Amino acid sequence: MARPWDQVSPKDYRRSQDTLLRQSLLQMQLAHVPTARARLQAVGLDARNFKGLEELNKVPTATRAEVLDPVRNPEGARGLILQGTAEGVRRFSDRATLRRVAAARLLGGEDVQALAIEAASRPIHQHVAFGPGGPIPIAYTRDDLDLFARAGARLATLTGIDREDRLLNLIPFGPTLDFWGVFYMAHGVGMSAVHTRREGGDIVRALAAFDASRPTAIAIPADEVQEFPEAARNAGLDLSEINTVLAVGRSLTKAEREQLGEALVSAGATEARIGAAYGPAEGRLLWGECAIPVGKTETFGFHTYPDLEFVEVLAPDTGTPLPEQTPGEITVTPLGFRGGGVPRWRSGDLALGGITTQACPNCGRTVPRVGPSVRRNAWQRRARLNGRAVRFDFRYAAVSTVPRALEFQVELVDADQEGKLFVYIRPRTEDPTLLIDLFEELERWGTPPSQIVVAGEVELRQRLDATEGLFRRFAER
Repeated sequence: MARPWDQVSPKDYRRSQDTLLRQSLLQMQLAHVPTARARLQAVGLDARNFKGLEELNKVPTATRAEVLDPVRNPEGARGLILQGTAEGVRRFSDRATLRRVAAARLLGGEDVQALAIEAASRPIHQHVAFGPGGPIPIAYTRDDLDLFARAGARLATLTGIDREDRLLNLIPFGPTLDFWGVFYMAHGVGMSAVHTRREGGDIVRALAAFDASRPTAIAIPADEVQEFPEAARNAGLDLSEINTVLAVGRSLTKAEREQLGEALVSAGATEARIGAAYGPAEGRLLWGECAIPVGKTETFGFHTYPDLEFVEVLAPDTGTPLPEQTPGEITVTPLGFRGGGVPRWRSGDLALGGITTQACPNCGRTVPRVGPSVRRNAWQRRARLNGRAVRFDFRYAAVSTVPRALEFQVELVDADQEGKLFVYIRPRTEDPTLLIDLFEELERWGTPPSQIVVAGEVELRQRLDATEGLFRRFAER
């Protein structure tokens, strides 16, 4: 009998990830997803000969800026969506899908078989990842939505919610992973749910459905969770039946958990637990943090799903993998999803504490955990450069600089005023076109540097040594 998904040993799930990773790259490259196909071909990687995780470092990482750069990726954001065909399904699908397609023809004829092929080859649902440069579509086939619901059922279990609960979803309706992740959590576990909050609507109006739905669980944006108990009390609502409050979008700080717990107890929710859910939009799934009773403030990290994704933590300045429990950038490769995407998507989110494969000290699950806390868009800054407001991301400058530099440092000065962006670089060659190309690439991304400074090894080492923090190649002064 197979062990549950959350009790499989790291050795066993790594073995299955090898197979799933090979199959996912085949789907992306040959079935095909234009952007993923182009990126793999650019480094001479043939997915048919790919061995698995041992070769993952050969696969280039991807960032929003690269995908939206018209020179690097002429397909643009739409190139992330599967351009699937029936032939692609027949040639590059796993055995389970091929058996299902064959059985559909045997049992229902060509029309039923066509529906089975469509379920594996045509994206029918999208949410959107908003950010610098424009929105990026995250597409799902019908088969992908089944995986989404499966992960949603796991999220419910992780956060202490079951099918007997009644959910009031206070995540604003919209094309976001946060909303649809909660929607498919309710769908996957088979619970009653009311999704009541309009995009742009406030919490008070959304609580109008409280008495009618009599919720036992609340899902609410993490940035607004502190407002919920007072808003409910002001509306005269009885919270005594609430057993779970799920903060969505990030982990809560110790102080937030303490204050929220006290407010819930004061409002009558004395038996409530506080959980959290988060996931990078491009990763397709929401991860769950163990729900903890009010009065306690421990956090144990977000539990991931090793049979549905491979998660890495990379250095945001160089893109190199970091050891376990080392803070860095969350990077996700979805496994088994067919609707599109690219492997090794760098989310721009910081995992404080990195990733660990040690069993969770709270629930005992053996799946990798990210955290214990996460900061979204950790390296983005709002700045004024060359007289206009921009959303500057240190990592995007690093993506342009790393291939051209032996050493470098990106420096943002007076971001709140009339900011200046400097790139100090020890070039790989003396060819001046290297610096011209660097300037033009940063300019295309909307952040042309005020100056590119060619520096020697000693000067750069002194600059790096004078900078505090984990990632010294990023400096703010």
